Amino acid sequence: MDRADLLKWIRRDGSGLVERFLPSGARAGLEDVILDGRHDVDADAYLMFVSISALLRKDGMASCDSDREAGRIMALLNA
Repeated sequence: MDRADLLKWIRRDGSGLVERFLPSGARAGLEDVILDGRHDVDADAYLMFVSISALLRKDGMASCDSDREAGRIMALLNA
């Protein structure tokens, strides 16, 4: 799936993407960050980021590359 198609999907059904690809333990990780209190976190953006990254890894992208691409996609969503 290319970036443009993924952006269209997220804009059309972002919550569906999160439901389908959210890694197990992601919500617990988010809670840990929130409870730590040292960082402000947009919970929805965090869950979207980890879901996008998981989708990209499922399609064969390396972990560091999927995180980088997920960051780019998140930036485009917020542009």
